[in-house]
Amino acid sequence: MKHMKNKNILLFIWIILCLNTACKRDEVQSYNSHDNVYFGFDDEKTKDRDSVVYTFAYTPDMERDTVLLPVRISGIRTTGERQFHVTVVAQGTTAQQGTHYEPLQSAYIMPSDSGKAYLPLILYNTDPALQNKSVSIILKLAASEDFGVGLAKMIQAKVVFSNRLEKPIWWDMWSGQLGEYSRVKHDLYLISVGRVDLISDYSGDNALQIPYTLYVIDKLRKFLNDPFTWTANQTNYVLTKRSDGNYDFYHTANPGKKFLLQFNKDDKKYYFVNEHGQRVTMN
Repeated sequence: MKHMKNKNILLFIWIILCLNTACKRDEVQSYNSHDNVYFGFDDEKTKDRDSVVYTFAYTPDMERDTVLLPVRISGIRTTGERQFHVTVVAQGTTAQQGTHYEPLQSAYIMPSDSGKAYLPLILYNTDPALQNKSVSIILKLAASEDFGVGLAKMIQAKVVFSNRLEKPIWWDMWSGQLGEYSRVKHDLYLISVGRVDLISDYSGDNALQIPYTLYVIDKLRKFLNDPFTWTANQTNYVLTKRSDGNYDFYHTANPGKKFLLQFNKDDKKYYFVNEHGQRVTMN
């Protein structure tokens, strides 16, 4: 009986030693494993966690903007800066380097004692085609001396962007005043009025907003009727005469986005021209 008891004690000690050795081995393996980087989109409202949608439509004066993409580490934080790499995936990318976005840097920095950095992607708003279409850029994290990319499903990010406006829900309600919708007219509304949403129904206290709404619409009407006077009172927008006698209207910070102001011989007035080649007018 004593012999059996001693045997059980020895077996128990042997198990403890094995478990202890295994734990230490796991700790060493975990410590020596290569830290990884991945795109850390954690917005629960975003359906596609690897996609970002951006538009310049509401900031027509901006020539460029920066989208910050979160990059996180899977591993331990360390003192001292570390570097990670990013490449552009050709398949699926429709944006052109230099035309739609600034070339990527050779490396990006993960700050000291940090588990998160932001990759700055600089987008350009100078291609007129962006008013009618979207382009996309697909980025992929690449291995560096400091980081691996072992989390294969989380190392790509897609950014879709344009300068495209869509008709707001309130436009139809005020079409009797505003006239037919066009993206150019919408752009000119934003320039002359600002990002002001009009009421889309008469529910609640909305009816009280009618006088203000008519005031806002009239600001657009006055601008379209006499863009020369409006521009003369601005410091950032200019009208530049063309060789054909017409004018280009644009913001000085974004001369790549121009609006054509064309002379009409019939009534000897100038009209902006929309994306369909039609005069921009109001009722």
